[in-house]
Amino acid sequence: MDSKLWFSLLLTLVLGSALTVIYVKHQSQVLFADLRSVQKQQDQQIIQWGRLQLQNTTLATHSNVESRARKDLKMRLPDNVELVRLR
Repeated sequence: MDSKLWFSLLLTLVLGSALTVIYVKHQSQVLFADLRSVQKQQDQQIIQWGRLQLQNTTLATHSNVESRARKDLKMRLPDNVELVRLR
C-alpha cells in the first residue's frame, strides 16, 4: 500500500481515539458532578431525618402529651377514680 494511505489511516485512527478520550473524560466529569449533587441531597435528607427523629422523641414524652391534652383537648384527670375488679 501507499505510505500516504497508511499515514492517513493512522492519523484518522489517532484523531478518533483522541476524540473518544475527550468525550469519555467529559462524560466522567458530568457523571461525577451528578454524583456529588445526589450525595449532597442525601446528606441533607439524613440531617432532616435526624431532626424529625429528635422532634418525634420530644413530642412523645409523657409530660408533653399530658400538657397538650390539657391545653388543646381540654382534657383533665377524673375527680374520683373508681376501680372495679372483675373475677
